Amino acid sequence: MKNNLILFLTLALTSISCSYEEPITFVRLQEVKVNGVENGDLLLSAKAVFDNPNSVQGKLKKVDIVVLHKGDTLAIVHQTQKLKVPANDQFSVPLSMKIDINKLQKGLLSNLASLISKRAVELEFKGSIKISSWGVSQKVPVDYSEKVKF
Repeated sequence: MKNNLILFLTLALTSISCSYEEPITFVRLQEVKVNGVENGDLLLSAKAVFDNPNSVQGKLKKVDIVVLHKGDTLAIVHQTQKLKVPANDQFSVPLSMKIDINKLQKGLLSNLASLISKRAVELEFKGSIKISSWGVSQKVPVDYSEKVKF
């Protein structure tokens, strides 16, 4: 019985000391660019920058972000990747997006023209990333908008 109590306390202390004390936060989006067109899809890339203020490092497990323009969904980013999340530092997550040109409605066609003509376009990025450390997972919300010049 005494051994079980010691084991339980050890596991509890380890779990608490390896968890995130402060939330990881989304900082900004950088290097948003159009990489070309492939099979009727407009290919975009960007880097999402996050800040980990904790002394615990972790691993990025999943990215789920929707890219919107004027309320219309342009792209959905679902990525499962293993990426190291450093302790007490900022880190960037590479994002790859495809916008299906064939699915664009008449209202979105002008948005596409804005994207291609290199004018500044207001884009919204909504969703989350999932980070794990020692079996403890944290969902980091992303709710960001920025005028992006391509």
